[in-house]
Amino acid sequence: MATIASISVTNFRNLSIVDCEFSSGFNLLSGENGAGKTSLLEALYFLGNLKSFRSQTHHDLIAQNEACAVVRARVSNPHSSFFMAVERCKERFRLKVDHEDIQSAGEFVAHLPVLALHAQSDDLILAGPEYRRKFLDRTAFYLFPEFATIFTQFSRVLKQRNAALKNGQSTLAWDGLFVQCSTLLTQKRLEALDYILATLPNILLSLTPYLSLQVDYHPGYRATGTLAESLVRHAARERELGQTLSGPHRADLILSMNGAAVKSTASRGQIKIILLALYLSVAGVWRTVSDQSALLLFDDFISELDNRHAALLFEFLSHFGHQAFFSTTDRNPLDFAFDAKYSLNAGKITSML
Repeated sequence: MATIASISVTNFRNLSIVDCEFSSGFNLLSGENGAGKTSLLEALYFLGNLKSFRSQTHHDLIAQNEACAVVRARVSNPHSSFFMAVERCKERFRLKVDHEDIQSAGEFVAHLPVLALHAQSDDLILAGPEYRRKFLDRTAFYLFPEFATIFTQFSRVLKQRNAALKNGQSTLAWDGLFVQCSTLLTQKRLEALDYILATLPNILLSLTPYLSLQVDYHPGYRATGTLAESLVRHAARERELGQTLSGPHRADLILSMNGAAVKSTASRGQIKIILLALYLSVAGVWRTVSDQSALLLFDDFISELDNRHAALLFEFLSHFGHQAFFSTTDRNPLDFAFDAKYSLNAGKITSML
């Protein structure tokens, strides 16, 4: 099981942390608002995703009046340990594993799967299909070594086909390859979804006995026909708009409870439970199928659960076997025997255990 053993952070938002050691179990981060709790979770997330979970621009991550931000961590697993480091400057990245420069972002993030539940996590259910596609694609990335190549090939062909449409050219040279790449991508997405659906019911039952969730994949075109038929049917409209209207880039996960859409019928509390079940299912699948243990981050997420569901979550996690980090304010203490506790104040961290 890969875990973060220690971390150093320089010029990442307001953080100034040097070689802080963490437990391989449950770590609690506490402090007042603005103390740096979310920033530390964001730094951990950044190591495994090379992006933030709360900002769309990397400039926001770099401390004011500084040129670069650096996050460096020692990662341990049962057989060895190694260092991961990312330097994010305004115009460039630098990635290192131990002393080796890594040129590929995909190769770098493959070392550390990270899942985070935070204030914007509701977007997976409430926002547009692109959030659910990214969720499924990231699941597949850690399950199938060939997925990154398949996704890159599909994206390249889609770009070329759209360019032909925008220039008023025929797409015949691209249509066959587009269908072929789409078929491979859809196949891997469905395989990843099958793994999730095999795990989801038991996890959902552990969190609440009252919810029944159905998840279906919409392929991005009419289910009663083929993608090739859909391309022909929408050819005139595609030429008019200059973009491909059918395919995996239009796919979606359809979430429903008792035949009704989760998005329009679930309560806020039910949405939180469904999010937990989906993310924990992915973490379970990664470990079972690809022997990859995800780092779990909960940014003030537990406070949005009632006491009963919070207790059920902690009970489940205590047997789940993943390293986890939780943030909370001093006014909302979490009732659990954490393995390590840390206090944050003005971007600095102090161990409390």
